[in-house]
Amino acid sequence: MSNKPLPLSLRRKSSARLAAVQCVYRMRVNDDSLTPEALFDDYLTQWHEDKASPNRAMSFDAEPDKALFKKLLAGIVENSGHIESVIKTSLTHKWKIERMSPLLIAILACAIYELKYTPALNASIIVNEYVTLTGRFFELQEVGFVNGLLDALAKTLR
Repeated sequence: MSNKPLPLSLRRKSSARLAAVQCVYRMRVNDDSLTPEALFDDYLTQWHEDKASPNRAMSFDAEPDKALFKKLLAGIVENSGHIESVIKTSLTHKWKIERMSPLLIAILACAIYELKYTPALNASIIVNEYVTLTGRFFELQEVGFVNGLLDALAKTLR
């Protein structure tokens, strides 16, 4: 297996997914009613300010792919009712939405949007991206949960 770094274009797509998750999380936690465009602009402003700061916190990843980031935000907001329904109906008695972290819900929302509304992209790529993203924030139990749920949803949403 090669330790060759991922191409910049792929790193930018991963960054766009991370940015979308962070914006969806922000909307859930702050009850933000910002438009997708305002969230997009605000996030990129913060990202660029952080990049110029000596105490970088959020800009270690590549700059987000702007087209993908915009598409994700707009699509998730537009389809939020359906996405929320898919999340709720997919959970078991062990995992209840009321007890889940808003960040975990944001990850699921972004992944479900891509699985349902971007059929040209291979489902295994989407699942892998969001499982990897989950691993940046959560322990093995949540990573396994997201992996299992997204694998199952990939079969039903496609």
